[in-house]
Amino acid sequence: MRRIFFYVGAIALLYACGQSPRQQDDSTSTTAEADRTVDGDLAGSYTYEKNGDTVALHLTIHDDKAMGHLTYALKEKDLNTGSFEGRVTDGILRADYTYLSEGQSSIRQVAFKVDGKTAVEGYADMEEKNGKFVFKDSTKLDFGEGLVLTKK
Repeated sequence: MRRIFFYVGAIALLYACGQSPRQQDDSTSTTAEADRTVDGDLAGSYTYEKNGDTVALHLTIHDDKAMGHLTYALKEKDLNTGSFEGRVTDGILRADYTYLSEGQSSIRQVAFKVDGKTAVEGYADMEEKNGKFVFKDSTKLDFGEGLVLTKK
């Protein structure tokens, strides 16, 4: 009988040690944890489908990193598909997008204004630096004319 109590106690202890701090006590959450929760609400799949064009963004947020998969299937244009890695700051995803187009790998920066319901693509002048295309001035991103992807 003692062994049963020992095993049950050991299993309970192991289970408790395996829980994350958020599972154990939400009342001690810090501002950083609250920010991650907000960012976590931004995670998910967003799509744009109109006039034969499709853009699909799958966003995952882990700690302070944003990553995922992005596909551009624009009518009468080459298919671009690949992955991205970056950060979400103040609702703006800025990331390096590594993609294949016509069998060739390329890297360019992308930006999306994400609010948990939509992801609006941002545009700015770009230039090539060290083999990748980057925004000349990321403070001048324009989200007014961007594609609006809707969360699924």
